[in-house]
Amino acid sequence: MERRDRESAENRERIRGGTTRRRRLLAALGTTALAGCLEDDEDDAEREADHDAESEEPPFELRTVDAPGSEDRTAIVPGEDRVTFLNATRLMCPTSEGLIETIADARDELESRDDITLDEDVRFVSLVDPRSGPDPTPEELADWWVEHGGEWTIGIDEDGSINDHYEISGFPTVLALGTDDDVHWRDTGGTGSSNMVTGIERALEAAPDVASPEDDTDGATDESDD
Repeated sequence: MERRDRESAENRERIRGGTTRRRRLLAALGTTALAGCLEDDEDDAEREADHDAESEEPPFELRTVDAPGSEDRTAIVPGEDRVTFLNATRLMCPTSEGLIETIADARDELESRDDITLDEDVRFVSLVDPRSGPDPTPEELADWWVEHGGEWTIGIDEDGSINDHYEISGFPTVLALGTDDDVHWRDTGGTGSSNMVTGIERALEAAPDVASPEDDTDGATDESDD
């Protein structure tokens, strides 16, 4: 009797131990998957030190890379004559990588409209901050861009000034910026393409030098008889 009780107790202990190990493994896997999206104290401290040392103001120069929809050059953020849809992204962050497809859907929706011209009225820009998470070379970033289907400007915020200015505290973050640098809409953590389009429309409506959505005047003027 005592032997059976002892064996039963040992079996229960093994079951509990196995369950605990499985829970720890699942937690570790989940943490690994999210690690690319999370901030740590060292990243925060480095950004604060950089920000205190030199606080830059827009417009900013962004080093862009040779990749689909992007060129190896310097881009100005925000644009002086068009709305900028800015995406702060991060390698090895599943949420950031998944959002690229959603942004592509928003671009497709805008491209199908007659009242908005992509790249003339609104420009899409994604960027990575090398101080936070992986620090890819331009070639590595281009490969990552191809792998995840990006088709617009992608660059490296080398000194983090853009991320600091717009107070990016999590990834992915998306913002609709007006020509005056005002942030008309933003989201962190992921959202739908329809919300992105709505945010872009807000920025377009507030931009004095950019055609507003659904503006059907087409610059026509009334004619009168002499």
